[in-house]
Amino acid sequence: MPHNPLGPISTAANLHFAADVPNYAWLKERTRDYHFSAELFPIQPQLDGVTYPVPTEPGLGVEFNENMAQEHFRFWEPPHFYRRDGSHTNY
Repeated sequence: MPHNPLGPISTAANLHFAADVPNYAWLKERTRDYHFSAELFPIQPQLDGVTYPVPTEPGLGVEFNENMAQEHFRFWEPPHFYRRDGSHTNY
């Protein structure tokens, strides 16, 4: 099962992949609480019952509103952690 980071773009890419692979079985699905704005993604994959129809639009079948993203984007960087020897470490 390929990893789906749970966004409209990765979902659309996985749908195209699933349509071409004969033994593709499952696609991780974002929950209803994790909704992506129709303003930010005017065209995005939509469930039809329990399945996604394969997009027929050119490309992945996703539209992204770049102007809206530029207005609301705020860069965030996670804290940096260091070991006693000064090297970086993860969480």
